[in-house]
Amino acid sequence: MKIVYCIRSLNRSGGMERVLTVKANYLADVLGYDVTIITTHQNKRPPFFNLSGKITLRDINIVLNRLTINIYARRLNALLNEIKPDLTISLCGADVFVLTRCTDGSPKIGEYHFAHEKFYMKHGATLPGRAYAAYKTRKLERAVRKLDGFVVLTKADRKDWEKVMPGVKQIYNPLTFTSGRMAELEIKRCTAVGRLMPQKNFPDLIKAWEIVARKHPDWTLSILGNGKERKRLQRLIRINRMDDRIFLEGMKRNIREELLNSSCIVLSSKYEGFPMVLLEASSVGVPMVSYDCPKGPSEIIRDGENGFLVPMGDVQALARRICQVIEDPALRKSMGAASRQVSDSYSLDKIMAQWDLFFKSALAGKNRLE
Repeated sequence: MKIVYCIRSLNRSGGMERVLTVKANYLADVLGYDVTIITTHQNKRPPFFNLSGKITLRDINIVLNRLTINIYARRLNALLNEIKPDLTISLCGADVFVLTRCTDGSPKIGEYHFAHEKFYMKHGATLPGRAYAAYKTRKLERAVRKLDGFVVLTKADRKDWEKVMPGVKQIYNPLTFTSGRMAELEIKRCTAVGRLMPQKNFPDLIKAWEIVARKHPDWTLSILGNGKERKRLQRLIRINRMDDRIFLEGMKRNIREELLNSSCIVLSSKYEGFPMVLLEASSVGVPMVSYDCPKGPSEIIRDGENGFLVPMGDVQALARRICQVIEDPALRKSMGAASRQVSDSYSLDKIMAQWDLFFKSALAGKNRLE
């Protein structure tokens, strides 16, 4: 089967880019798919994650805005008519608004990596922000209704999107690596992973760690990621005199090794699609402490069993649960073991079997699967 994925670029180190790379590699190398990835603006930058040599990369190389969207649409249409894919999959960037105008004849599938309420979580703090969020949400919903199929990451998000487009399919992200090793959970280090951006809400985590450090000054927090908020976060760390307790370490390519050298993973996001770092942490048996944000953490963390879910915005509770994991080695071990068991459901083979079935059904005309 010949398929095309559309994404803005692959040079970033984000979860969406990592998951797409793993899935595309599996489809090409294991299932024998003919895979092309069309980027909007890769601009000759190398992919951050290693792509199979069997995958073809095509770059439209255009900076999208209102003035260039029609040029982009023509170039995308020309590429798809040249490739003639059996299926075209959008990761719901700007391409989703023009994809159904393309004339190549392939069914158009949307794959959404965020929560339905993403724009409200991002912009909804003010009245103008809520109006803008409503506009952005309606615009996306109109585009999704025109697609031949639509896939979301979580069961909770499927319920929201079913109101917009009946027949939405839900498929979890797969584990991006396998591990025969388990974290020993004896290193006095907690880890957080994510781009340094407002969505990840690292200021809350820094405030929580100030509380943790008063009780456990020998423990450290490593924040792995790059982004535009680095200077702001570094300043906040310095103001709170946490320079020797909290470390902004940039993005690491070997996340597995970083997690193996951790005793707890912490997530403080305002919203997520399906937080890959929790899934990856569970695969090496690391306890998890996370805000119960929409969506995803509650479908990975069984509160009190393999980690803790904390009410959104409750910095004190976040610190308290981190301290509980730190102070109880037996709890860490039991949560780590429970995490490993949970991760088995998200193996690459199991998840990609679902995608293979979905693609074959979509090609057969059963695009809106129940």
